[in-house]
Amino acid sequence: MRLRTLLTAVVTGLAGTVTVAAAEEVNGIARVVDGRTIEIGALTVRLAGIDAPEPGQRCERRGVTYDCGQEAGWALAERLGRHWVLCVEQGRDTDGGLLATCYLGGRHGIDVNAHMVRQGWAVADPGSGQDYSEAEAAAQRERLGLWAGAFAHPAQFRAQQSR
Repeated sequence: MRLRTLLTAVVTGLAGTVTVAAAEEVNGIARVVDGRTIEIGALTVRLAGIDAPEPGQRCERRGVTYDCGQEAGWALAERLGRHWVLCVEQGRDTDGGLLATCYLGGRHGIDVNAHMVRQGWAVADPGSGQDYSEAEAAAQRERLGLWAGAFAHPAQFRAQQSR
């Protein structure tokens, strides 16, 4: 872990008390924004190494279209519940937002990012430097989440929407 000047602060936000233990770690009760984004207090955290469908993105399962972005968000909310989440910074996105690996039960607990990929509600982002390819292969093999039907890769969907 990089050495930084330790910053200890307590921030009160809509989600409750948030503790920032060091510049690269944040924990608190998360509010789900979408299948790859949470808010802890006033901080927005994007789950690093994964990509999830956008809200409003349509997918197909058994001949029926559905809002897979909404489903992904619900899957993340169900996993997190009202538990405290620890997020460890992995970098910053192009807007300067926090990219992090988030855990339930501390650093040795459940990797939330991996969970979303393993359950099929997110895909691995191979360019991120994190490797969730085994989790993705297992979800695909078992036809879980998005893999139970047809979907556009989230990055492709966003690219089509921006045209």
